[in-house]
Amino acid sequence: MDSQEQYEALLAQWGFKDTTVEDHARRQKRALRVKAVIAFFKVSVSSIQKISTRPQQLNQANL
Repeated sequence: MDSQEQYEALLAQWGFKDTTVEDHARRQKRALRVKAVIAFFKVSVSSIQKISTRPQQLNQANL
């Protein structure tokens, strides 16, 4: 019996379940969601900045 099996057997004896794999997968999903949200806001902010600067450039060109 290797150390991982001993660890799982001890957890089972105490009435616990090893959830490290599930926890890791949950953390990865959360990190991907956070990255997607951050990317969305970056794109939104940059497009808003581009839209807000265009009229100023056009007005300056007309003067």
